[in-house]
Amino acid sequence: MSKLNFVYIVCHDLGRAMGCYGAGVPTPHLDRFASESIRFTRAHCASPACSPSRACAMSGLHAHRSGAIGLAHMGWPLDLNRPTTVDDFNGAGYQTILSGINHERHPRTDRYEVDLTREWSDWMSDRAVDNALRALAQRDESRPFYLNIATQEPHACTWPAVGGRIPAIPSGAPVWDPPGMPDYPGKADDFRRFAAAIAFMDHHIGRFLTGLDRLGLRESTVVVFTTDHGISGPRAKGTLYGLGTEIAMLLRLPDGRHAGETRETLLSNLDFRPTWCEAFGLAPPENMDGKSFWSVIDQPDAAHRDHLYLERNYHGEKLRPDDEDWTDLYDPIRAIRTPERLYIRHFRPDAWPDLVRPDEELYDLEQDPAETSPISDATGLRAFRDQLMAEAKTLGDFVPGPPPPRPEAPGWGKNWHQVDAAADQTSSSPCVGDGDSLNT
Repeated sequence: MSKLNFVYIVCHDLGRAMGCYGAGVPTPHLDRFASESIRFTRAHCASPACSPSRACAMSGLHAHRSGAIGLAHMGWPLDLNRPTTVDDFNGAGYQTILSGINHERHPRTDRYEVDLTREWSDWMSDRAVDNALRALAQRDESRPFYLNIATQEPHACTWPAVGGRIPAIPSGAPVWDPPGMPDYPGKADDFRRFAAAIAFMDHHIGRFLTGLDRLGLRESTVVVFTTDHGISGPRAKGTLYGLGTEIAMLLRLPDGRHAGETRETLLSNLDFRPTWCEAFGLAPPENMDGKSFWSVIDQPDAAHRDHLYLERNYHGEKLRPDDEDWTDLYDPIRAIRTPERLYIRHFRPDAWPDLVRPDEELYDLEQDPAETSPISDATGLRAFRDQLMAEAKTLGDFVPGPPPPRPEAPGWGKNWHQVDAAADQTSSSPCVGDGDSLNT
């Protein structure tokens, strides 16, 4: 498959908030794409924060192994010495192109041959798609290409644009209420704006897919659509509950094989990099935590994973709703997820003010898929506790010990158009903290 092109589309904070996943959010363009693709129903990110998750997907390494345990602009970028998918495709002679946000590292540092991001506005779906289509029309046609389109929507920092750059949804339209998410003040308004940001992204990704067809590239291009982690809100993004780690994952093959099929295989986004290497005949990366799931494409019952190891470390948060400043909160949590159980271990249960959490939680996912009622099972808790600590040791995880030191001061990096440290922390950035105060 080494002569085929590859388009990797990753949006921000979507989870599985799409019609094709049964969520009450209209996504007509992506639903149509899903009907042409293989839809994975049990894909999760390995670390449910923006930079750590993207670093996991691009490097194939757990966040604690790569060092990307917090947000890149809060001093935790993926080390430039760590090879990624971009390096894999560069080494195979592909023209590598980025259009949109690079959030695993500082902007314009990720070794793409063509990096189209020049300003904050380029992170939005409309500009990202415009720039991507222009680049494909002007590409070197003698070489295959790898294109990463990374959009800012529907991250909560784009919601202020609803009613302006992002059209608002009709006031009478129903608002999706995610199963398992507690109520909080302003929830309906938040999810109305969330739906509008999704609709904006869906429309422009639809434009891109149409443009790809018009360029005559459909039959020579593998297209993947995914997201970095779950949706914003309580018990969601930044947590290890399902609403925090679940991700959409759609894969369209150029020959139309398996269109409209689903795969219930348990996946981590750690598995992306080794899978792309196998699929495109690239040199396989060494010493990865990820495992290729390429065999699952043609063999739905092929063995892959029986559990996932999940982690949270640092994330930019407003600890209380009225806080003005962001805190780079260290809240180490680890989890084991199987198809039947979710075990969560809080290593600092008192990390959040005004929040009481147990040391550990266990959920029966078959009886309680929304994860609302932890079960009391001393034997099960002990078994999962032992499994988690044994795996942490095997993987070289630093818990329950102290975290590594922050590798650099906060900022967006010397290659970005704002390099002044004070300016970096102002509202001129669309997502300074990149967290929210609702993760509790």
